[in-house]
Amino acid sequence: MPNAQMPQVIAVARSQVTAREGYAEGGWNNLIRYADEVPGLGGYQGDSYCMTFTSWVAMLAGVPSLFPRSVSCSAGVTWFTNASRWSWYPAIGSQVFYGSSGQDHTGIVIAYDQTFIWAVEANTNDNGSSEGDGVYLRKRRRADAAVYGYGLPAYKEGVITADTALKGVSGYTYAAAHSGPSPSTLARAALAVGNLVADQLSVTGPLNAGRAFIQQTDPTLIGLDVTGMSSTGASIMRVRDPNGNSVFEVDGAGRILSPFNAGAWRPADQNMLAWTMDPASCTPAGSTLAGGYIYFMQVILRAPATVSSLCAVVGTAGSGLTSGQCLAGLYTAAGTRVGVTADQSGVWNSAGDKAMALSSSYAAAAGKYFVAFLVNGTTSPTFACGSTLGAAFTPGNARLSAGAYRFCRSGSGQTSLPSSFTMSGATPDANNVWAGIA
Repeated sequence: MPNAQMPQVIAVARSQVTAREGYAEGGWNNLIRYADEVPGLGGYQGDSYCMTFTSWVAMLAGVPSLFPRSVSCSAGVTWFTNASRWSWYPAIGSQVFYGSSGQDHTGIVIAYDQTFIWAVEANTNDNGSSEGDGVYLRKRRRADAAVYGYGLPAYKEGVITADTALKGVSGYTYAAAHSGPSPSTLARAALAVGNLVADQLSVTGPLNAGRAFIQQTDPTLIGLDVTGMSSTGASIMRVRDPNGNSVFEVDGAGRILSPFNAGAWRPADQNMLAWTMDPASCTPAGSTLAGGYIYFMQVILRAPATVSSLCAVVGTAGSGLTSGQCLAGLYTAAGTRVGVTADQSGVWNSAGDKAMALSSSYAAAAGKYFVAFLVNGTTSPTFACGSTLGAAFTPGNARLSAGAYRFCRSGSGQTSLPSSFTMSGATPDANNVWAGIA
């Protein structure tokens, strides 16, 4: 059946296997993308996220109404039970719950046989813990005491289940064992929802995916992403060079969008992951920062990467800098601090290229982040910047709204970088400071 819903759910879930949460100050911290991206769950960033993950998967797969949206596994059990979609037997694409009453942990079943289930689970680890460090593909015994039961989403194509009581019931297909969607079905589903499934990309011949034909000859070098199926002006195809850099995008009408100059310098060309702008475009004057304000500069990380340091260029040294109150940090788009440097008062009192190590590296998902600088002391260093056009003139924030400014600042009186900051309360700022992550 075209655009079957269950394979799309599994494609999205499998695309996240190997994703890891943040690591700071010697431990994993539950900071990962899913809560921030699911409407209504952003306030639970940093909490256990196995249930948040299944909500995110349903949303990305385009079937949010088929799964409970919650952070509570117990609430998920109740949701399926109240909808008369509960079973004690596994089903392909079902939501499995663990614990004496399903309260401890959850995941999405991708295959089963008479003895085992295979499920994609978040906030677990290689040992199957209900409090782990990322997203894993887990194999568990069906008879394990920890396995409580299964919620059966109402997929439009029906549900494949091992529940003998559902034999012959409309909307269900009985199978004592099932290996899940075939590689070609899963690959088509992945293309339809804009996800690539790492272990299903070794396509040996052309795959007809609507109007696109994909020839994948080397699974380590991805040259083409199909990002959607829209015939509008939205991008539906992205072409990359052998290093994974985007070269151009194509819309449904065949028009080239966002062309990239193949000869242009990119962050990787200067040993960085992302930057606010090409440093060669900075003005000669640079910018000094007012003491006691946190300055936020947004960068876009185009692919997952581990961030270990933040970058700046000091043109004129600062002086009389206050020890312990000169810092750089990394924040998510939602304002959660995921990295911070040691005190920089002894670093910013000299000119030059500054690579400021984070106290702990951060495994970052692709997306938008803020680099933050805080200066206190007698004289601020002069930082490289793109422009300094006055507080009332901030073209760097053109068409951006509160919470998403490219360049902004906090209120006054700051002496440290807080663990979280409400980005919607930041003030747009005209000091387009150059910053990078590496």
